[in-house]
Amino acid sequence: MGLPASEGGAPAVVFAGGGPGAALTAIALLRATTWLRLVYRIVLLDEHGRFARGRVYGSPGGDCPLEAPVKDMSALPDRPCHLLEWRRAAGAACGPGTVLARRVYGDYLADTLAATAAWAAPHAALVTRTARVAAVEADDAGARVLLADGGRVEAAAVVVATGDPAEAAPPRVAGALRAGAGAEGAAGAGSHGGAGCADGAAGAGLAACRCGAVLTGSGEPARRVFAVGAVRDGGPATVPRMRDQAEALAQRIADTVLRTPPGRAG
Repeated sequence: MGLPASEGGAPAVVFAGGGPGAALTAIALLRATTWLRLVYRIVLLDEHGRFARGRVYGSPGGDCPLEAPVKDMSALPDRPCHLLEWRRAAGAACGPGTVLARRVYGDYLADTLAATAAWAAPHAALVTRTARVAAVEADDAGARVLLADGGRVEAAAVVVATGDPAEAAPPRVAGALRAGAGAEGAAGAGSHGGAGCADGAAGAGLAACRCGAVLTGSGEPARRVFAVGAVRDGGPATVPRMRDQAEALAQRIADTVLRTPPGRAG
C-alpha cells in the first residue's frame, strides 16, 4: 500500500514491528492528522509480515478468545460500537458482550487500518514491508532504522512496537534507557552500538514517559523515538491499554514531529 519507502520526499514515521500496537497507533495518527492535510508516510516494518495481527492475533492459536468483550475492543475510542458494527456487517451474530476469537480481531484490525489509510490518502500513505529491524539511531535532524539485511530507512520518527520483549527482543536503540534501569542502563549507548535498549538483556523493554517517548540515559524523553505496547515498560499489552497509549502517542508525534518545521525543536 502507498509508495515504496525509498521514494518520495514526505517524512516517514517508521514502525519497528507491525502488529496490533503498531496498527492502533497508525490508525490513531492517521485520524489525528488527516484533517490538517499533513503529508507524510507511515512505514510498517515487520519481520514476519503479520501486519496488524502480530503474533497474538495472527498465530495458529488464533481461535483462543480475546481478553475482553466486543464493547471494550473498538480500535476507535470515539466509536465504541465500531467493532460490533464491523462484525455484524460480515453477517455474524454479535452483541456488546460477545467475546471474539483472536484471529477475528486480527482481521478487524487489518481491515480498519486499510480503511483508515484509504480515507487518509492522498495526504498520508501507508507502506508495509517484511523486514527485521536491527537497530535504531536518532539525533536532532532525524532518525535512522538499520535493517538486519544491511538496509537503512530514514525517518522523521520511529515507533518501537515489537511486542513482549520476553518473546521477541526489541531492536537496539542507541542511547535508550532500559525498562527498570537507572541512567547507567544507557551508559555507553551511542550510534555505534553500546547498551542500547537490550544488548543481551533478555526480556528488557524500553523505558518511556507517559506520552510514549523513549527515555534517554539522562531521563529525558527522546524527540524522535517512541514505544507502544508490551515493549514499553514491560506493562500488560491489553488492547484497551494499547489503544490509550496509541492515542497519546499519535498526538505527541503529530505535535512535535509532523507539525514542527525541520530544524526546529518540538
